[in-house]
Amino acid sequence: MNQALYSEITLKYLKKNHPEFLENVDFKEDHSFDCSIKSVSGNRFLWIATYDLEITIGLENYKKECDWHFHIGASGGNNQKEELKELTKQLNEILNSEQVFILENDKYIPFDKNNEPIVKRDEKFFMWNEI
Repeated sequence: MNQALYSEITLKYLKKNHPEFLENVDFKEDHSFDCSIKSVSGNRFLWIATYDLEITIGLENYKKECDWHFHIGASGGNNQKEELKELTKQLNEILNSEQVFILENDKYIPFDKNNEPIVKRDEKFFMWNEI
């Protein structure tokens, strides 16, 4: 599959399942694209990109500095249908306040309950609707 087709399929999926991300689609020369939604406070952007034949999700500030991101792609051995299902799963967890974030060094980092990181006393937890 080439980049243009990969992006086209992803864009059609977003139109049907997550149209809120399509208000600011930015197409690149290589036929990839990125798009985002702004947090309630306007403090961060939750973005989706299709670079390198994979879907990437991330959170960045207004200066375009990335807090975190992760890839849903071929490196995981998925096919595109599985990647799009995983995209919806991850977006729903974030947007429905199931994913918790910790503010660390001015970056909102997902709190992974499975890794049980050491949480400092002064750290607070945040949901997407609080960022």
